[in-house]
Amino acid sequence: MPTDGAKVSFERVADRHLPMLLAWLSEPHVRQWWGDPEVELGLIRDGCESGEVDGFVFHVADEPVGYIQSWIPSHYDEEPWAKDLSADTPGVDIFVGRPELTGKGIATLALRAFAARLFEKGARRIVIDPDAGNRRAVRAYAKAGFVPFGEWIGESGRTLLMELTRTEFERN
Repeated sequence: MPTDGAKVSFERVADRHLPMLLAWLSEPHVRQWWGDPEVELGLIRDGCESGEVDGFVFHVADEPVGYIQSWIPSHYDEEPWAKDLSADTPGVDIFVGRPELTGKGIATLALRAFAARLFEKGARRIVIDPDAGNRRAVRAYAKAGFVPFGEWIGESGRTLLMELTRTEFERN
């Protein structure tokens, strides 16, 4: 799937997406970083229903290819690295669900399009927190314009903290 000039669209997660999301979460390249598929699907479903998470299936060239969500990290005590973030700083999580589409620039493309939406809604800064060992994700986020601003070492390992500011986004 070529990404040059490809159109990215976002469809709010609905019950009909849950089987597809479960299949994607069960793929080894997603499960490695997201965890147990049933647990993660429950978190996505519950987060979207409660409004804690703004979750979307993203499409490239009208094909569903992955999941992306925004959330407010400072609202979560279990994320100690987020305590100094402002309440208007969204965090983003993303995965490309179909394994044959990884490494093709799709996450970068979707992340740039999603960041544009968040900036249009008033965000001044967006953060993302990949596992520092997830080199593929870190590269994709860097290509989307995110830069490291810190790291957190916790129970689940080393988290790289990356940010994209509206100013930097508009320059690129």
